[in-house]
Amino acid sequence: MKQFGIKEAAAFLSECDGYLIYCHASPDGDTLGSAIGLALILRKLGKRAFAFSVDGIPNKLSFLPTGDIFLEAEPEDLSDYTLISVDVAGPRMLGNARNKSFVLSIDHHKVNTIDCENLLVMSDRIACGEIIFKIMDELEVSLDKDIACALYSAICSDSGGFRYDATKPETHIMAARLIETGIDFAAINRYLFESKTPEQIALTKTAYNNLELLCDGKFAIVAINEEQMKACNAIESDFDCINSIPREISGVLASAVIRQKSDGVKVSMRSNADIDVAELAKKQGGGGHYHAAGFTYSGDFNSALELTRKIFTELSL
Repeated sequence: MKQFGIKEAAAFLSECDGYLIYCHASPDGDTLGSAIGLALILRKLGKRAFAFSVDGIPNKLSFLPTGDIFLEAEPEDLSDYTLISVDVAGPRMLGNARNKSFVLSIDHHKVNTIDCENLLVMSDRIACGEIIFKIMDELEVSLDKDIACALYSAICSDSGGFRYDATKPETHIMAARLIETGIDFAAINRYLFESKTPEQIALTKTAYNNLELLCDGKFAIVAINEEQMKACNAIESDFDCINSIPREISGVLASAVIRQKSDGVKVSMRSNADIDVAELAKKQGGGGHYHAAGFTYSGDFNSALELTRKIFTELSL
């Protein structure tokens, strides 16, 4: 595997053609915005570029300028495509996609285990969209409103509306350039953070009812089992709206949201203090960022809950 920087990635993208860009499963604003932005940038260079999301496009992100970018199904024959992944830290994040190997992977996660020939990881970047922005500048592609909408959505999504501590001055400079194109950034923020479906409201109520505090309120867990998910008519992408709920409690240093998935039990971890949840997740075969990470547990739901309690309890010793 070759380690790429921005210049190497831009040179590679200039040379090849016929791109297919993969998003991660249960797609969020960063992976979709990065894929759309990159595809549009490549098309401006006269390249053929498409994207694929194994779980489609969530309703709350339907405002993104998808156009004819996304394929409805994963191609049986991938030999005509140069395969790229964006915002994908490992094979589990690809869900039920058949392909798990790429010519180029572009990512910002601290821990990356993806199978690829060339890897561009910038873990100091709060969003993969920032990396795509820098590639765009290196390729000297001019901004337009569709690219700006995609990249602003990507950056805004993973920065929590520019609130998280990995946000840099350059993040705001990028956002300013994107806003200068005339995009409706206020509407994008509403779509990302203030617009909730009835299913998400039901899930939020369940999250508060299931809240558990540990170690004198230093840690918090929300565990929602499969039966409760069905009662809310919730799907995997709905959980984005509750991952921060236990972390928002005054005095909480780290938190977790636990839910059942088809391939196991997902534990999404967040931290406020000097706690590296990416390292905690890595010990369980997962990964992520310093303050936001997760892992998938192969055992049953109750065992995953007990494991998470143990992880947090041991931190307080």
